[in-house]
Amino acid sequence: MSAVAKDVDGSPIAKVALSADSAYEADTVLEVVGRIFSLEDDRWDRASFMAGEVARVQVVTVREQREGATSPIDWMRARALDAIDPVRSPARALVAGIVCGRTTELNACEETEAFSETGTTHLIAVSGSHLALISALVIACVRRLRVGPVPRTAVLLVLMASYVVFTGAEPSATRSFCMVAMALASTLGGRRGHGISALSLAAMVLIVVDAGVVFDLGFQLSALSVLFIQVFSGYMTSLLEAVRVPRAVGEALALTLCAQWATLPVTLPVFEELSLVAPLANFVLGPIMSALLVAGVAAVFVQLAFPVLAPILLIPEALANLSFFISGLMSQLPWASLYVSAPSLLAPACYGIACVVYAVWGSPHPMALGAVVLVALSLVAVPLVRSRWFAPAEIIVMDVGQADAILLREGSRALLVDSGVDGDVVRALLRHGVLHLDAVVITHWDSDHYGGLDELLGTIAVDRLIVADGALAGMPPEIRSLDLPDAVEVGYGDRFVVGGFDCRVVWPQEPVDGDGNEASLVLDVSYEVQGRSLDMLLTGDSEATEASRYAADVGPVDVLKVGHHGSAESVDAEMLGILAPEFAVASAGEGNRYGHPSEECIDALEAAGVPFLCTIDAGDVSISPEEGGFTVATSRGGG
Repeated sequence: MSAVAKDVDGSPIAKVALSADSAYEADTVLEVVGRIFSLEDDRWDRASFMAGEVARVQVVTVREQREGATSPIDWMRARALDAIDPVRSPARALVAGIVCGRTTELNACEETEAFSETGTTHLIAVSGSHLALISALVIACVRRLRVGPVPRTAVLLVLMASYVVFTGAEPSATRSFCMVAMALASTLGGRRGHGISALSLAAMVLIVVDAGVVFDLGFQLSALSVLFIQVFSGYMTSLLEAVRVPRAVGEALALTLCAQWATLPVTLPVFEELSLVAPLANFVLGPIMSALLVAGVAAVFVQLAFPVLAPILLIPEALANLSFFISGLMSQLPWASLYVSAPSLLAPACYGIACVVYAVWGSPHPMALGAVVLVALSLVAVPLVRSRWFAPAEIIVMDVGQADAILLREGSRALLVDSGVDGDVVRALLRHGVLHLDAVVITHWDSDHYGGLDELLGTIAVDRLIVADGALAGMPPEIRSLDLPDAVEVGYGDRFVVGGFDCRVVWPQEPVDGDGNEASLVLDVSYEVQGRSLDMLLTGDSEATEASRYAADVGPVDVLKVGHHGSAESVDAEMLGILAPEFAVASAGEGNRYGHPSEECIDALEAAGVPFLCTIDAGDVSISPEEGGFTVATSRGGG
């Protein structure tokens, strides 16, 4: 939740992201003992920063809690939430989010993940579409009062302002209200309403009131989407009509496409998630969510007026369940959502194209338009096809923070050794175009080697899970509860093949439970195809102690993946003398509390004359077999 930190005399210091075991209503005043953390460079903390928050505060103890001043609108909102009872079910939580702007319970529901994957989360947030529906209801009511336009407009503005406050006065909703107010004022003044002018004035008003609103992600997305819809929706509709899309369908799709065009450069760097099914999902879910809002508002206030009619809430609850079902169904479509890193030129490309389209405005011939669409699809499809079926032989030590995830692939074959600690492994695989894995090898049961398996299995097809001989019995309960693929154990001397890579198990030499670094599965990976060769040792978290027992069996290698992220005990002179690697690489996370890779490891490699890279500095490190040697490339330059 978002909070404003204040000093002892009540003066505001900064806006922070507050984490606590309990949920608190807006305007609650807390005196707490807590821990302050700097924002990290991840998707959630980037979103917090864009909301104007400068740090995270974890509440340890609440010393004092008191409620802020309660207005009639706050009282009404509390009664509405009591009637909805959002903790009762995910559907009720969605009704509370749509009608009252409260998403605390909804954010805790797994069902909301489907909205994120289908690009429809904005349908829940209170925005211009909500106010348009509410104003339509209000206008239908006040017209029956048979009063003049000025009193009617005043009633409409008061009720809409009350609804904005009722739902938490989010910047996107406040922006929408300002635009509506200015449009109504211009109409009363005998002037023609102008959407872009209203947007500009609304933005200026909000910035004057609170300059920090420019950092709010909701405000940015709302303003950008409205701007592009105002400028390009008519043109986009005409383009869709040119390729024989019915006008009613084209108008709805144009709104979604324009909004996605405008907001992609903002959302992709923050969330690193691209929903390819968003236009279709918005087209289908938009009317249902609108019906949910109207039915929800009507049902809540009917129940408050006539408690005996409480079952009327079953109507919006049924619509909420329908929304969950449809979003869940669409999220299961192939490539519904992809984790991708935003290219540095994304914003200039998106907004540059917008400037070009605006400058050359015209009605292209359907054949020319089809050719442009075909070229655009080819630019997306060709790299995907190449990565899926024609990938060159390479071993990639992927940058997934303080964790291990190593990809072996050639052609359509791919194998992953360890699955990182979280969802970063999925994003790493998708940025390399990997949508299918022949197998995932888990070297041992440390969370930084298996923690991303849950999200991995939910996103990417995996045929087989491979662990060390005896390690299935030690599988952690949270992994055992997953919908796992076929699991097999491999022991000392066993081999398996992926593309042209031959993987031989060289450690452990007896059954293990998979618990502990010394139980790590170590693979000697070799490649010999048409004169190209590579021999690389993948060590998991095993260290020099274990290597003293298997190094002689392995002999000289081209590349050493340093064990245990480059710990002080990961290598020694004896081990390096036997393995004689020409190059070494380790995976570790920036600012990790272990100090990996250690100075001892770096010094030992330097003394042995072994060039060394770590994912902290180099990002993804790719090693490719070549004739008479191998090549190394990194995602952060060099190579």
